[in-house]
Amino acid sequence: MMDDLPILIARLGWPTVSARWWTMQELATRLGDPSKKEATEAALLNQLRSRRLEAEVVETLCVFWMAARGHSYTAAAELAGSVPKPSLLSELFLSDLGLQVPRVDADLMVAPKDFEIPDDFEGVQGIDLPRMFRTNLNHLVEQTRLPFLRQMAYEWTQNRAAYPDAPYQGDAWHFTRPLGDGFSGQTSARSALRSISAYLRTLAVAEKFWKMPSGMAYLEALLALPVHPTLAFLQPRRPDWFPDSADFEGDAAAIEASIQALIARVNTSHPDSELLAFSSPVLMSMERCVEVTLVRWSQAPGAQVNDGALADLLSDFWKGEWSVDTETHEPLSKTTFLTPLPLEELMKDEAKAWPLAAPLDLDRLGYLQLDLYPSRLYLPTLPGIDTAKLEARGGGLDVKVQDQLVAEFSYWNAGWGPARPGRLGGNCGTALVSRAALSSENRTFYLWQVRTLHRTSTFDRFSETVLTGTLRPSPCGPLRSLCRS
Repeated sequence: MMDDLPILIARLGWPTVSARWWTMQELATRLGDPSKKEATEAALLNQLRSRRLEAEVVETLCVFWMAARGHSYTAAAELAGSVPKPSLLSELFLSDLGLQVPRVDADLMVAPKDFEIPDDFEGVQGIDLPRMFRTNLNHLVEQTRLPFLRQMAYEWTQNRAAYPDAPYQGDAWHFTRPLGDGFSGQTSARSALRSISAYLRTLAVAEKFWKMPSGMAYLEALLALPVHPTLAFLQPRRPDWFPDSADFEGDAAAIEASIQALIARVNTSHPDSELLAFSSPVLMSMERCVEVTLVRWSQAPGAQVNDGALADLLSDFWKGEWSVDTETHEPLSKTTFLTPLPLEELMKDEAKAWPLAAPLDLDRLGYLQLDLYPSRLYLPTLPGIDTAKLEARGGGLDVKVQDQLVAEFSYWNAGWGPARPGRLGGNCGTALVSRAALSSENRTFYLWQVRTLHRTSTFDRFSETVLTGTLRPSPCGPLRSLCRS
């Protein structure tokens, strides 16, 4: 029988982000299996000792952390002494694993006065990695007048020596080029890891030489987490009520019929519950892609706009104007606390309406979970509630208020590949289903959007059609409003 452990270890270095995340999950499971623990632990410790970049170290430590938090694994004492490139994040992980490790920062130094930012540093921003790291340091520059961005560029030039023969790890567009125009790769190759490592080292320099408070430095370092601690244990499971791929074709009336059918399937599968949000590709092919998103809203009496104008009035929702704020009591806590907004801040005054679900904020990110960000993570808004908890359970997420389950979040892969059409939100689907009455006695409706990409040849760019509307669930009958872009 073939030993697949070396294959899993090798996949920790794959540029495809989801593959790395799923590999971490599998290796963490093996660390928790007494029959596989010894071999897996030895292989991972060897992998850790060979890492040349701070971000690589953090990703490997993340496996040990996931095993401890999800599979009752106890970290070996030698783990703390096996870190070749320490950082603020590696310290957090080791501390959370119950290990004490001294700070090792002897090689840190401020960029020389004559250092100039190289072109290749600017060239990878927004291409090989999200611009959020650069943007965050720019904010710190504006607040402190200290050269955070210049320091990151300096660290970038310094860590080039870690892989002098292949500082960029080849051609990341290898995965997308055969697909034609209009695709973006969900990758994090060596250039991204170098940039993230430079970001972490810059924060360490700021703490050591610029008197940045340690608490602030650690908080800023959370932007470089490979996985969100609460989302780390998600498992893809497509629900049995998932719509047929032939649905959601045609005009507004046909789409609304498909939405009503979807809601009916959910109600059959989950009696006494309601679908709060759904966002997923329902068709993925080289020539045609269809993405469906719907979110339930509540509406109080006294609206100053008729039903037919609701979709236009609420169009800012699709631009991220609403979100669910979060906080955590510990940086690596598996539990995320939701801090609902007051109803008056959620409500669109003219419509007297507010969403019952909205995207999760970006307080803690996981750069290996890009399929989920920013438009797939819908959670309940819960106006009038002081706080709620988001916890991992059974491969999904539970939303609890005073330890009472009020909603469940699930995710699945939908036409997944190492690249996706750039205009779609991700290669996965998600759903939020309530387990309690969240819409009260007010009227409710669904705000929906169907995005269709079409092309006749893989050599062509996709054309795009976006339909949006509102729909009151049966038995009230359909409410239609339509916009086309």
